[in-house]
Amino acid sequence: MRPSEVAEAPLTVISGFLGAGKTTYLNELIRQGIPEDSLIVINDFGDINIDAELIDYRDDRMIQLSNGCLCCTLGGTLAEQLAEAMRLKQAPRAVFIETSGVADPARIADIARVSKRLKLEEVVCLVDGSRIETHRDDRLVGETWHAQIRAATRLLVNRLTGADKPQALLDGLQKLNPEALIEPMEEGRAREVRPAPARTFMTPVATGAPLDHAGGGPGGWRSASLTMSSAVDLERLQELLLEHDDVLLRAKGFVHCQRRNSRQLLQFSGGRLHFRPAPVAGHNQVVCIGRAGKRFEALLTTLATL
Repeated sequence: MRPSEVAEAPLTVISGFLGAGKTTYLNELIRQGIPEDSLIVINDFGDINIDAELIDYRDDRMIQLSNGCLCCTLGGTLAEQLAEAMRLKQAPRAVFIETSGVADPARIADIARVSKRLKLEEVVCLVDGSRIETHRDDRLVGETWHAQIRAATRLLVNRLTGADKPQALLDGLQKLNPEALIEPMEEGRAREVRPAPARTFMTPVATGAPLDHAGGGPGGWRSASLTMSSAVDLERLQELLLEHDDVLLRAKGFVHCQRRNSRQLLQFSGGRLHFRPAPVAGHNQVVCIGRAGKRFEALLTTLATL
């Protein structure tokens, strides 16, 4: 290769609305084996949840996975993250970006269009099958959700079990994006499919505030990070979150449980709340994302007193 030539690393964008299963899917890709010397960029409100046995070491900027890949959690905008990561001494063989749950993946995919070091491989969008109709018709959520569906080259639909007329839901997604491959997920795992040809997105690359950090205000998004320094009553916490599922779209993080005397991973989305044991060491912090307004602020105030 001549000095003026730069190898292009294939870029895969993993998108989907809040709680759709992006991190679960990314973890599954890692477990199945992605190319060595890959770069994983997490552009989200919270940290990626990677099983402890996959991590060799962690510092303030990078996590090295056991298969030799690097997970980038750098600060700043996504464009800055990528620019800094691509200047690594050993250029990555592939790049995977997990977007925020309220990001427009077309804008992120366009970064590859103007980069000499990246080539868009595909845009994967995770879809919560149990929330398709709710998200599609929601005044606040709908615009973002539709943008994510239309930008995808592949739609992975989970949580279809028990859904009324699942095939009709899949057909509706196909009408929204006739060019996308649509694949139901089986027990949280996608069957192997050949990547769809990547389309060229003509949306200009954002130079201002990224969409995935949209500000609060009436009718908008609001995100907040709460430090839970004391042990909490898990039952009271559960009651609060479920009572506010009309304004709380997503919550995730770590808390210390009073009754169980243990650290727990908290995951809330779509009115579903799950806890599971977490590593003992680490900060106890919860990120909440919801609809800006007095009711959401009241929830945050109450959570801060637990």
